[in-house]
Amino acid sequence: MLLRKINIFLFLSVLFFLVGCSEKTEEQSIEEQKTDKKTPKVNVEVYSIKEQKTPLWVEFSGKTEAYKDVSVVARVKGNLENRFFEPGDYVKKGDKLFKIEDSEYIAILNKYKANKKKNQASLKLAINSHDRYKPLVEKELATKEKLDQLVAEKEQIEALIKADESTIKQAKLNLDYTLVKATIDGTIGMNLVDIGNMVGPNTENTKLANIVKSNPLYINFSPSGDDSALIAKYKSELKPKIVAHVPSRDSIDERTYKGYVDFIDNKTNESTGTVSMRAIIDNEKQTLLPGTFVEIKLFLSDQIPIVALSPKNVMENQLGSYVYIVNEENKLEIRQVNILYAFQGVLVIKRDSLKDGENVVVSPLSKLREGIEVVFKHVDNPTLKQGK
Repeated sequence: MLLRKINIFLFLSVLFFLVGCSEKTEEQSIEEQKTDKKTPKVNVEVYSIKEQKTPLWVEFSGKTEAYKDVSVVARVKGNLENRFFEPGDYVKKGDKLFKIEDSEYIAILNKYKANKKKNQASLKLAINSHDRYKPLVEKELATKEKLDQLVAEKEQIEALIKADESTIKQAKLNLDYTLVKATIDGTIGMNLVDIGNMVGPNTENTKLANIVKSNPLYINFSPSGDDSALIAKYKSELKPKIVAHVPSRDSIDERTYKGYVDFIDNKTNESTGTVSMRAIIDNEKQTLLPGTFVEIKLFLSDQIPIVALSPKNVMENQLGSYVYIVNEENKLEIRQVNILYAFQGVLVIKRDSLKDGENVVVSPLSKLREGIEVVFKHVDNPTLKQGK
């Protein structure tokens, strides 16, 4: 009897336990269902990745340099008598610039001319003597030694005349140098020496002025080694085209200057890690001066396939740059991307980082985590607007 009561007690205890567990499990299930209903899917905006073909430019800063920069110098010594220009004038090759006192050089030229005339008279006499004496030698009425002497005298005088011609030529040059002329077309600067000063070799005043030719105009710039490699890889022309403009805070100066790269150095500067390059631009209206800092866009290719991202959608983690994408299950997935370079306000990435049609999350980007389910809405791809 006692054993039967114990068995009944144990049976009822187990039964109550099982009923309690069942009720508890049902309560938990109901609670979890309620919780699931309380956790809505996250709404996000996305844009679809699309490989695009776009003109490729890279941007640099540079400094303009005169196409030609020539010093006007005094090549002969003398007092500076006159100036024929105003500082800032545009002068042409051959225009008169300065006059150096020339009386001394005129006298020297006249002296050499007189020497030449004297020697020409002596030559005429020597020729006549030679011509009279030669027949006598042929008839053996005079010695051959005398004829040889006359020939030597004639040749000596001819040599003197050649020397006279050389000194006259130099004297004429020196006289011409007293009138200092422009050797190139360009804008002349301030006169560096005032009228009345002694100028020329062996004086303190050899340089008189400076002429700058600024059309066309050079631009010197120094891309990094990586940028140079990019240029070498993608440039479609031997001399890539460029567009330059002067950076302006108020955007008043909107002028642009077109040209092309005419020089790329054959080595990298070891101390700076850059490569020297030079472009040449049209400056017909002379609106851009040498020594001006400019910004350059260097054209590499007409149509290059790229995959681009907006910088606003790219974040950083320990592995590098990443974006959130929405996968086929409508869940968020972190995708690491390999950024190649920045271009026209977008980030160009390796084409195998993202595929055509994949959806990149635009907003919101805060409080997102990988694996959560989302409801997404498509917006316009901003890189398709900026990359054109």
